[in-house]
Amino acid sequence: MKQLVNIALLITLFSCKAQTIIVPLGSGQDYELTPNYYLKDVNNEFGKFEGTWKYQNGNTQIIFKLKKETHYQISSDRDYQDLLVGEYQYIENGTEIANTLSDFNNPSVLGYSHNISGGVFTHRLPGNCTDNSAVAEIKIELFLNHPTEEYTEGRVILRYVDDNGTEKLQACIYDYTTMGNIQDARIDIPDGYYVFVKQ
Repeated sequence: MKQLVNIALLITLFSCKAQTIIVPLGSGQDYELTPNYYLKDVNNEFGKFEGTWKYQNGNTQIIFKLKKETHYQISSDRDYQDLLVGEYQYIENGTEIANTLSDFNNPSVLGYSHNISGGVFTHRLPGNCTDNSAVAEIKIELFLNHPTEEYTEGRVILRYVDDNGTEKLQACIYDYTTMGNIQDARIDIPDGYYVFVKQ
C-alpha cells in the first residue's frame, strides 16, 4: 500500500512539472521563452467585444460577428492562447463585396483560420486613425484577412465604448498587405475609422 501512495505522489509531482503556465494577456511577460504557456484573457477583456456589430453609412454597411475562443493551441505540441475571432460582411453602395459570415459557427474554422482573428492588447492607434481614448485604455488589434486572396490582409484595432447605454466599437481598419498574390492587392474595406453599433 505504501508503494502505491509513493507512486501516486511521484505521478502528481511529474504532472505538476509539466503543468501549463498561465500568462495574463497584455501583461508584457516574455512568454515566448516559457515552455507550455497559456496566454489567457484572465480579466475577460474580450467579453465586451463579443457579438454582432454593424456600421452603416447610406448604402454602405459592414457587419462584424466576434466571439472569444479559449485555449486555442498555437503550436503543434504545446502553447495556448485566448483569441478574439470572427467573420464579416462588407456591402458598398448596395453591392455585397465580401461575406464570410457563414464561417462564424463552422466547427472546422478555428483560431487564426477565421477571417478576423487575434487578440493583441494595444494602447495606441496608427497616425491615420485617432480617438480620444486615454493611453491606459486597452484596445484589441486583430488580423483582417481577405476572403479569397491568401496573402492579402489588413489590421483592425477595436475600442469598446458604452455611449449612454448604447454599446459601440470604434474601429481603425487599414490594409497591411506585404505579400499579396496580385499586384496592388489590398483588402476590400477602405482604410478608415468606423463606428459600429451592437445589434
